[in-house]
Amino acid sequence: MATAVTQPVAVPVGAIKQFGPYGPEYEVLGPAEPENGEQMVHIVIVRTGEELTYELESVLADPEAE
Repeated sequence: MATAVTQPVAVPVGAIKQFGPYGPEYEVLGPAEPENGEQMVHIVIVRTGEELTYELESVLADPEAE
């Protein structure tokens, strides 16, 4: 039986995204340590300068900022 190997997904460093269609804009800074098996990234909220970690899966699903 073959074992599936999951390739790491590239982090879109420098991308300006927003939380859902109406949320605030954030910039992707780079990869972060995994949490609870989730691949995480460092982000900064553009308006406030607050730095957070956020799930990469969510970053990839969020739209580009307009």
